[in-house]
Amino acid sequence: MRIGFRLLFSLALCGGLAASGAQAQGNVTDLSIALYAANPEAPAPPANWEVYRIVREKLGINLKFTMLPTGADGDNRLGALAAANDLPDLFEVRSLALFDRLVQQGQLAPVNSLLSQMPKRSAERYSDARRNLLVTTNGQIYGFQEPVTLSRQYGIWVRKDWLEKLGLKAPTTLEEFFEVAKAFTERDPDGNGRNDTYGFAGVIDFDTAGILPGLGLGNHFQWVYGAYGVAGTWNYNPKAFAANVREANFRKATEYIRRLVEARVIDPDWATMRRADLRTRWQQGRYGMFFESVGGLQAGLQNFHANNPNAELLLLPPPKGPEGKSSMGTYSSAGWLYAVSKRAMDTGKGTAIARFLEWAHSGEGYFLLGWGRYKTDYTLPNNVPTINTQIPISVRGSYTQMRWLAFNGNPLEMRGRYPEITVGGRKYVMHQLMAQAQRQGNWIDRTGDLVVKAATNQADIERYVSENLVQFALGQRPINDSSWNQFLSGLRNVRFEQYEAAAEKVLKESGYLK
Repeated sequence: MRIGFRLLFSLALCGGLAASGAQAQGNVTDLSIALYAANPEAPAPPANWEVYRIVREKLGINLKFTMLPTGADGDNRLGALAAANDLPDLFEVRSLALFDRLVQQGQLAPVNSLLSQMPKRSAERYSDARRNLLVTTNGQIYGFQEPVTLSRQYGIWVRKDWLEKLGLKAPTTLEEFFEVAKAFTERDPDGNGRNDTYGFAGVIDFDTAGILPGLGLGNHFQWVYGAYGVAGTWNYNPKAFAANVREANFRKATEYIRRLVEARVIDPDWATMRRADLRTRWQQGRYGMFFESVGGLQAGLQNFHANNPNAELLLLPPPKGPEGKSSMGTYSSAGWLYAVSKRAMDTGKGTAIARFLEWAHSGEGYFLLGWGRYKTDYTLPNNVPTINTQIPISVRGSYTQMRWLAFNGNPLEMRGRYPEITVGGRKYVMHQLMAQAQRQGNWIDRTGDLVVKAATNQADIERYVSENLVQFALGQRPINDSSWNQFLSGLRNVRFEQYEAAAEKVLKESGYLK
């Protein structure tokens, strides 16, 4: 693997794709690609980006790359372009509801015929028949559904130095978690004489980057529901399929969160603050335990150790519930999704799209799009791509805005993206922490969730469940038989039974529910 990685890179630089250069001597295909920014901190690539020249000379493609705005603004931009029949030739879609709508409107082209034109990429990325079902309608594949490369990188981090100072052990059960959180809140673990620490912090967050938050309080609290065996939206029981919210243990999990809130061992701002607020506060040293991704941890370690010179962090397995169950949450094996506009296919651009994607998958294209400028943005010591951190991300990030088209999660790539770093005298081997988070989290594969189409009133459903659970957790509503039954009965008002029935039907048809 080491020799192959270096050799592949060397051949690329020496013109391994020179044979395709003949294509550039004839017709040049204009190709527009729109993606969400891989590096939001950086602008789009400059006009003199060498990739533009290389793909023109070697692939016969005149590339026009634009970046989509983040979040709902990106969906709105694509929706507006679709309404004007002006979608890019190849583009990223992050909303499955938007993807389904574009398919129904006839705006997208089937890509079945392109798979054989990029054999290496298709074999490694698009050969999973079940995953392809996520983007299949009437036997036609309407998108390039990538496998996920960074799923399950989340976990609960605990201040090991605080545990040692207070003579505590790392918690392994919900009860132990509560007691440790209580001690971190009440026993002044930072020794500053002030009542300014909390045992745990998480936020209501529905980020779907490799994990599935489910209905309710989002992914930062899925570990509680996992401890009661009800993580995720659906129970996947073929004999008694239902939403987990109907399970008795779902109420028990919510009661546990209420208990954390009432004991004041969780940051009281948890229901309103954002992920950025959480990160600022754990970096300040205000929490004994907090929910965070490996990538988020890596980005914040410098500030954290500057504020907490003697700190040490430990990644916890998900705490076990009363029946011994545990899970950090649910995840999907599906990653980024790219679509081809019908107009692009109708005008004969399909072959150019396949040619570009195959080029991006390995060799020269992989390194240029994934890592940037060799010996400027990165180097290859021991065949491991190593980022030059002396160049700020606001600069080097411009040259890797298309990196998700290239990255494939190979071992050397993961070592490059999540290297060994030393901060505050502590060594962190980030790719090992990534593997640990994936291995010990008891994650539940719920890729099937993605075949469930959004209800016409999906926003109403999600709002109803989330708002009620927040009220229960905050103590704004009592949790008893009467109030809980009232909550469940209210699901009828948002036509939840129809949503449930549609989910069961499509999960059975697609083979996810057997």
